[in-house]
Amino acid sequence: MSAYVVGGSAVKVDRHFELGYRDLAYRVVRDCSECLDVDYVVISSALPELSAHQIDLGTHVVQWLGRRIPVVRVESGESSGLAAVELAASLVRSGGARKALVLGIEKVTEYPTYTTNYFYTLTLDYEYEVLRGVTPPAYASLAMKELIKSGIRRECFSEWAIRMHENATSIPHAMLKFKISYDSFRDAQVLADPLTLYDSFALGDGAAALVLSSTPSRSDSSVEVVYTNAEVGLPAYARERISDLSASTKALKVAVEKFGLNLRKVVVELHDSYTPYPIAILRALGYLSNECGLGEFEHLNLSGGLKARGHPIGATGVYQVYEVFKLLTTGLGGRTTSSEYGVVHSMSGPDNLSRVLVLKR
Repeated sequence: MSAYVVGGSAVKVDRHFELGYRDLAYRVVRDCSECLDVDYVVISSALPELSAHQIDLGTHVVQWLGRRIPVVRVESGESSGLAAVELAASLVRSGGARKALVLGIEKVTEYPTYTTNYFYTLTLDYEYEVLRGVTPPAYASLAMKELIKSGIRRECFSEWAIRMHENATSIPHAMLKFKISYDSFRDAQVLADPLTLYDSFALGDGAAALVLSSTPSRSDSSVEVVYTNAEVGLPAYARERISDLSASTKALKVAVEKFGLNLRKVVVELHDSYTPYPIAILRALGYLSNECGLGEFEHLNLSGGLKARGHPIGATGVYQVYEVFKLLTTGLGGRTTSSEYGVVHSMSGPDNLSRVLVLKR
């Protein structure tokens, strides 16, 4: 049995101070006609225990939606969203569900930014890294330094950020819908030299929904989940080079070779929490030279990526799959593609865990 994405919707990533987890869930389901006829719900969320003092979030969300159907919550750090889609696809393929609703929901604006940043830091190892003051920007900065030392121009990272902001301008649910320039980096706030604020993701609240079915829709508005994979990497402190993102590289390489794909030609969504990470991955896969070459990609992070669409942590992977689904079918933000395949990559921490999913039109 196969699993098809047949519908979905997304709330704008933003600082939704007035909305809680249940409110966000209601809004995203309200705008998704396919979401009404489902018999299983998979919730993806990373922070409710911390940001809302709530466990068993899935049950409370389903009750709030007025449904009485089975629900399970998935938590896998930043890769929670893709893990939830993988679980839903497995349920559908096995016959455990006829139609499964995946809801990615996250609230990050309940506290001051420094508190939320601390929550995000917990994607690292608490005993070995967090207690010793290690932070995600510190690792990203070290990775950038290694890549620059190896020959990558600093402008390549800036180019990534500029492209993401430009892509986001046409995406209805993107958080940072404005363009930036190379000049913007001159006065940008330094997070951890040479990493600046413009090299980092936008953190916001969000909710995205997907419906997976055992049968495709009657129109051209469905795509098949043909592949999922996950790889666990070494912790950053145990690697010879922090910029060696071997889990992500391996997971993507296996997917690309299995389907004979060229990432320059197909729809691709890469996890770009910090600009050094997608650059390191694409370089390791042989797609980038020291002079960069991002202009050769036809459909790379057309959503604006985590950088500009925003990164509602546990919901991000669901956003990514929704965006690729739309680009392969009816279009997104006025853009359509002729690509047959879409590749989604998500990782938690600096390549601690990497997930890859492939969609086929």
